[in-house]
Amino acid sequence: MSAQPERGSLLVLPPAPASAAETLRGLADGGDSAYLAVDEILLAMGNYGFGLLILILALPNALPGPIIPGFSLPFALGIIVLCLQMLQGHARPLLPAWLRRREIKRERFRYFVDRVEPVLLRLEQWLKPRTSPFWRRNKNNRALALVLLVFATVLAMPIPITNGPLAFCICIVALGMFESDEKVQTIGVTCGVLALIANAAMVMAGVQLYGYATEYLGW
Repeated sequence: MSAQPERGSLLVLPPAPASAAETLRGLADGGDSAYLAVDEILLAMGNYGFGLLILILALPNALPGPIIPGFSLPFALGIIVLCLQMLQGHARPLLPAWLRRREIKRERFRYFVDRVEPVLLRLEQWLKPRTSPFWRRNKNNRALALVLLVFATVLAMPIPITNGPLAFCICIVALGMFESDEKVQTIGVTCGVLALIANAAMVMAGVQLYGYATEYLGW
């Protein structure tokens, strides 16, 4: 029989998982080596791997910077792969051995964390474990994975200006996943749908403008 705790003794609970900002900062500043292996990142993420990996892949496109054609494509493809794994029911991200062994310069990773940490800290002031009726009916995360798959597919397209807001919405959803905040996931999905509508409006406006230009110039 297992021993029962004595009356009046304190029950020791497992520590709560670190926030996304704390996890990234610990990876950036921890260790003495000049390189950080992808396997170390996966180990630090534990059971929250999908949320943090999607966040890391979406952040470079959410941060303001110069518009570089095709910049969002590799990051979006990474998110698509993770979404497909979630749709297949995997509990943790599956990465090939060669990718897990790949190393990143810790100084470069620290520079990335220095840029995103202020944004994450502001966002995390609003995050806490909360449930939502819709996501409670979809505990396997397949519905959320399908929504993120649509967002990432649009993010991969070379649509100027609007990729940033859509990537920011993906970041909100990913933070909600990592922090077990289903209400924030709902907010991120709602904002993402609005970003998709803005993308569609911009594409339609571009097509119409091109049609007017060709008709006026006689091309």
